[in-house]
Amino acid sequence: MPTVAMPDASAPAVAVRGLVKHYGAVQALKGIDLTVKCGEIFGLLGPNGAGKTTLFSILATLRTPTAGTACVFGRDVTIERDAVRRSMGIVFQEPAIEQRLTGRDNLLLMGLFYQLPAARARKRAAELLDHLGLTEAADRPARTLSGGQRRKLELARALVTDPSILFLDEATLGLDVDARRVFWGEVRAIAAAGRTVFFTTHYMEEAEIADRIALIDSGQIVALDTPRALKARVGGGVIRLQTEGDDQARAWLIERGLKPEAGGPGLMLVHDDPAAILPDLLRHLPVKVLRAEVHEPSLEDVFLKLTGRGLEMEGAAAPVRGPGRGRP
Repeated sequence: MPTVAMPDASAPAVAVRGLVKHYGAVQALKGIDLTVKCGEIFGLLGPNGAGKTTLFSILATLRTPTAGTACVFGRDVTIERDAVRRSMGIVFQEPAIEQRLTGRDNLLLMGLFYQLPAARARKRAAELLDHLGLTEAADRPARTLSGGQRRKLELARALVTDPSILFLDEATLGLDVDARRVFWGEVRAIAAAGRTVFFTTHYMEEAEIADRIALIDSGQIVALDTPRALKARVGGGVIRLQTEGDDQARAWLIERGLKPEAGGPGLMLVHDDPAAILPDLLRHLPVKVLRAEVHEPSLEDVFLKLTGRGLEMEGAAAPVRGPGRGRP
């Protein structure tokens, strides 16, 4: 994959200031500020309904903000929509490929949409099919491909025009673990070639590949840092307990000077040496323990500590889905 010439490496790839979006009485975004550097892999992590897809759709020029500004490579996504679209590739949550066409024809069609000369579009399609390991599936209808192959074809489709920034919205939804691993391996290679990657997810293990992550909840950024720095906010190690009476267990822990985190399933305790105190907890808790585990802090733990709920829980607002089909 050739190295991409960035529009202006000294300017941010994405700059968002005071971004607000209302859907009637629902406040999907409540004043978002963030900056994404050129060449960065940037993740937006949060539960369903948190505002991820709304923010993604605005950056991808598919929705208009109620207030505030959003720029991609210095171009306003509302005022300079066409210029922004020419600089980006996009993979939606829902399939955007034409299922009746072959993989090769899907890519060729995308190139022609963007006014590539036919010979260049054919060459680009062949390059991408080879690079992403889709050569053997290139001439089969897209509907006959496996889920992992279709997702790689979606990725190839987003790369036909050699974009400077790649937007991925829950791009591995529905894939098994192995297919997701392969997909993100390709994304890493794309980023290594010089592209900026902006992705949304509610899978914490996917977010770990990001250079930086913004945690979003109820339309607001609650934290933004590297994965390592975010997990350092929790400190120590984590004990997770599930009991037959969590409320009684929580009261008992608080009486003994421990501070279980509120929200989420079961109980979460942060301690400098969790393995040392766990045996005593199991021995003396006044209710039966159904499950106990000790682990290093995860992004799930960070989110729970900051918001009082887990990433797999539905957001307070109803989820707002972005467009499922079509091209940017």
